[in-house]
Formats: sequence, structure tokens, C-alpha cells
Amino acid sequence: MNKLAGYIVKFRVVIFFIFIALMVVSVFLAMKVKVNFDLASYLPKDAPSTIAVEKMGEEFKESVPNTEVGYPVDNLAEALEMKEKLQSLDFVDEILWMDDQLDLAVPLDLHDNKIVEGFLKDDIALFQLTIADDIDVQEALIELEELVGEEGRIRGEIVEQSFMQRAVSSEMTMIAAVMIPAALIILLLSTRSWLEPILFMLVISAGVIINMGLNSFAADVSFITQAVSSVLQLAVSMDYAIFLLHRFGDYRAAGIEPKEAMRQAIVKSFAPVNASALTTVFGFLALVFMRFGIGKDLGLVLARGVIVSLITVFLLLPSLALLSYKLIDKTTHRSLIPSFKGFSRVVTRIAIPIVVLALVVAVPAYIGQRSNDFLYGGRSYPEDSRAGNDAAFLKDTFGDNMQMALLVPKGEWATEQELIKELEAQPEMKSVIGYVNMVGAGVPVDLLPERMISPLISEHYSRIVLIADSPDESPETFELAERLRTIVDNAYPEGDTYLAGANVVLLDMKTTINHDMTIVNGLAILAIFLVIMLTFRSLVIPIVLVLTIELAVWINLSIPYFTGTSLAFIGYLVISTVQLGATVDYGILMTQHYLDHRQVMGRKEASIKTIQSVAGSIIPPAIILSTAGYLLYLISSIQVVKELGHVLGRGALLSLLIVLILLPNLLYVTDRAIEKTTWKLRMLPDRPTKKSGGKN
Repeated sequence: MNKLAGYIVKFRVVIFFIFIALMVVSVFLAMKVKVNFDLASYLPKDAPSTIAVEKMGEEFKESVPNTEVGYPVDNLAEALEMKEKLQSLDFVDEILWMDDQLDLAVPLDLHDNKIVEGFLKDDIALFQLTIADDIDVQEALIELEELVGEEGRIRGEIVEQSFMQRAVSSEMTMIAAVMIPAALIILLLSTRSWLEPILFMLVISAGVIINMGLNSFAADVSFITQAVSSVLQLAVSMDYAIFLLHRFGDYRAAGIEPKEAMRQAIVKSFAPVNASALTTVFGFLALVFMRFGIGKDLGLVLARGVIVSLITVFLLLPSLALLSYKLIDKTTHRSLIPSFKGFSRVVTRIAIPIVVLALVVAVPAYIGQRSNDFLYGGRSYPEDSRAGNDAAFLKDTFGDNMQMALLVPKGEWATEQELIKELEAQPEMKSVIGYVNMVGAGVPVDLLPERMISPLISEHYSRIVLIADSPDESPETFELAERLRTIVDNAYPEGDTYLAGANVVLLDMKTTINHDMTIVNGLAILAIFLVIMLTFRSLVIPIVLVLTIELAVWINLSIPYFTGTSLAFIGYLVISTVQLGATVDYGILMTQHYLDHRQVMGRKEASIKTIQSVAGSIIPPAIILSTAGYLLYLISSIQVVKELGHVLGRGALLSLLIVLILLPNLLYVTDRAIEKTTWKLRMLPDRPTKKSGGKN
């Protein structure tokens, strides 16, 4: 490491210009990143809904209806005219309305009222559109809105994707614009120079930009990854830069020449910073083992981001610091963070009550965080937006419309007819469109034009289009999907049936993610435990550290349960690994200082001194991480991102509080066990207390 540090110092100017070139290239590459807004595409390939969608794509050109348009009409002729206009749009593959299911020559009063009101109610005609894939949804939505005008109402996939695209592109820029000044202010209050925070932000921002550019080499990244990865990378890796530059300042204060001071700072900082980074990397990599692909997508980008930031800190920061150390000296000021002397004495005075309280809180917190109600879809719009108003209007008028498609073996007309009757009898079902009830089982398929039968009949399957009054996501949504699968399985016990739809996707998502949770959490804890164990060469220290941070995680994730609110699944999965991996760094730093102090003082004095020496180092990165989370929560209009930010912001503060208050007291209580289970650790014998006259 000494040689490498020497090379870094020697070639500092070359390194500086290499990073400038890398950043320019990365900015260009970042603009080429393809963003995936379809969460369903991350389901495992063997999920029933994934297989159903693939089979439907093989057999039929037309997809399931995915967009609804409501338009005011005075009569049926106006409705049919609007249907023709909608059908003429280039991006509309198929359109369903009442005339596809009912004979409009017969008075509407003589038809099933449930079917009629599914397409025409309160003088509003509701059209079911199938929008083509691989289109520019922004332009398509503008064209659709121009056609229907202000009196038309639109909801569905085209609105959702357009909304998320605008949100990711505009809101993430806004979050970064607020995040960078906020982080600068926090750093200005906690560092020893007015210039240091600027160096920190330049270095970490360089790492973020390079990582964003590397995303272009992947086929695509999820919109969640695109929305949160940069902010999280900036927040979790800031302390690496702080630690290195503080070491550089300490050696310079000792009178060492700048180049040698930096060389020694790199050597001394590498092991602890590398250990901290590894815990974070392994926490993120645990997400890769999710069967739900969003975990792999997010985990790889975040883990790579930490590694990129680590490299950037040890290569670019020394270059910048050595090029600007004279300015650092001229802008030096005293730290504005207090000494924490009074706080440390109060905390250590109540060590036993704090440990007991933690044990008492741990049980309900653990149970609560495992009992949450999760949301898997997370669709939402700002209340004052057209998308929000249109969705609310159509919901009030027509209720919830869940579009599904069912494939059954072609030619078994009697079975298909009985199945359709049973499906129509379901209380939620508004519309069931299949060959046997639209055309008639007695009409030979070969006698009909291709245009008429292609949406319903393929070479091997009959397709039945279902529309049900079912919300986007609720227990009833999952129950309906399970019930429909049971009905179909009973009708076709030999199988070869395929059911696709948003509710079926959500059901598979729920099943997959519930399985993932245990694996991801277990792997994250195991990996971090092993890194800490190898770093400290101890058995008890990793137990103490992991339990400390896990308690903060449990408390954080149990709050939604105890407040009766639902939690987005991605918030649970990400926070359970991110909060553990990112904030265990604070625990590692505190533990290292405690062990150092125990070489020269008793355990109580060591606890007091540890809080005083560590608090100023862990508060800034924790507040930066919390600020990043709350900015996501306050600015983003994407529900999944908002909830992730909210839980992250709260979790960072909880971890900070528990590390400052609980961890030093746990180290105090387990002091003897730590000494006995740590390789070659010899601590100063504790001072005898007046009460016992012997050792504690």
C-alpha cells in the first residue's frame, strides 16, 4: 500500500486530468442510458404471469387493453365516431367498446345493464385501448390529449409511463440541485476549512457521474434505480472523503510535509475506509440475490457506485487536496460542531437503563417490521395534475377497471362456453369478451374474416378479454386473481391456460418478493457480519454492531405497522439492506475508537471519550444521508420513490441516534466478552469501583 500511495502522490496531476476526461465521457454516456418503467418485466422468467405474457405475444399480435379513454357523447353515433378517430391513431393497435360485445340495433334497455354501464354511463363513453409497445409515450399522450380535448379523460399505462418519465427526468435534477447545496452547508458546519466541503462534493460528484455513465453499458436500468442511485451513492460515500482528508489534516498539523502527509494519510485510511465500503457494498449486493429483478438492477448499480466512489476518493481527492492545500490553509476555521462532553457523560451514566430499554423495544420492533402491509404497485399522481383528475373522474363514474386476458385451448367450445358463463357470474366482472359469446361456437372460424377473429382466435388458443371492477391494489385484488386462476384450473384441469393482467402480475410480485425478503436480509447480515469479524478479528464485536444497526432498522420499518400505514415493498427491501450497510460504518468507526481508547483508559472513560471523538465525524454523513432521503420524499411525485426516501431519511436519523446512545453502552457492557473473543486484543484493566472494590 505504501508504494501505491507513493504513486498516487507522484502522478497526482496526471490522475487529475484522467478524471476530467472520464467525467466528460461519462456525462455523454449518461444521456444514453435507457430507463425501464415496467416493474412487471423484472418478475422471474418462470412466474406464471411472465409466461402468460410471453405466450400471448407469441400467439397474438394485439396486447391486452392497457389504456382507457372517457369521452362525453349525446348518442351512440357520436361514440362510434370517436371510436373511429381513436382507432385511426398510429399507436392504437386495438380498441374495444360496447359495440364489440352488444348488438347496438337492440335498445340498450334490453341489454345487461352491468355491461352497458361498463362502457356508457352518465353520457360518458368509455373506450378500452391497446397502445402499441416501443412508442414515444410522451408524444403519444400529447396526441391523444389533443384528440379528446379537455373534456376527454384518460387513464392507464400510457399516462403512468409518461408521468414517470417526466418525473424521473425533471425531479431528479431538482433533487440534485437541492441536495448539493444542502450537503455543502452541512459540511461547512462540520469541517475545518471552507474549501474542504467543495473538495468533498467535487470528488463524490465525480464518482456519481462516472457511475451514471457506466449505466449505459447495461441494456437498461429501472426507473427506481435511475431515481435514487445517484443520491444514495453521494450520501453513503461522503464519509470516505471526510475520513481521508481529516487524516491528511492531522498529519499536516503534526508538521509533516504535504506530499508525505498525504501518502501516510492514504496508507492509514485505506484499511478502515475499505472495511466501511465493503460492508456497504455487501449490503447492496445482497439485493442481487432477489428473484425479483429490480433487486439485481438496483444492487449492482449501488454496489458499483460505492466502489467507484472509493476509487475516486483515493485517487482524485489526493490530487485535488495537494493542488489546493494552500487554499485549504487560508480558509481554515474551527469546527462549529460542539464537543459533546456533557452529552457523553449523560449517555454513559445511564448505560444499563439504555441497554435494558433497547432489549425491551427490540421484540415489538422485530415483530412489527415483519407484519407490515406492503404495496407492490404504487401508482399515484399529484392531486392537481390532469392525470390525477382524469383518474379520479373515471373511477367515480365507472369504478375500477382491471383489464385481463385469458388464453384457453382452441376448439373446446363447450368448455369455453361454460367457463365464460362462470366468469360472467363473478360479482366484480363487468365484461367478458370471447369467441363463443361474441361470435358463437356454431360459427366456423374459417368462414370469418381475419380482422374479426384475430383478436380472439390464434392457431392454438382462444383469447378471452376480461374487465373487472377491481382496484389497482388491495387484498381484494389478490383474491380475485387467485379466484380466477382456480376457476380456470377447474375448467381445464390438464392446464395449458394462461392468465395475464395487472392484478396477476401483482400477485406474482407479492409471492416472489415475500420469498426474497428472508434471503436478502439474511445474506446482507451474514456478509456484513463476516466483514466486521475479519476486520476486528472478533466474534462478539460483529454481533454487537449488527444487532445495534438491526435494531435501528427494525424500529424504522415497524413504524408503518404501528401507525397503520402500508409500506412500498421496495422501501422495505432497500432500507433493510441500505440502512444496515450504510450506517454500520458509523458503528465500525465508534468501535475502533473505543478499542483504541481502551488501550490507555478504563471502559467508562473510554465510552465517554469515544462519543466525544466520534460524534463529530458521524453526524455530518448521517444528516446528509437523512437529507437525501427526505428530499426524495418531499420532491418526488413517484410513490415508490417518495416512500423509499421517507424511510431512508428516518432510518439514517434512527441509526445515528442508536449508534451514539446505545452502541457505546453495549461496548461498555460487553467489554470483557469482547476482550476474550478478539484475537490478540489486550485492553487496560478496568479501574476498581468504590462500591465493589474490585474489577467490573
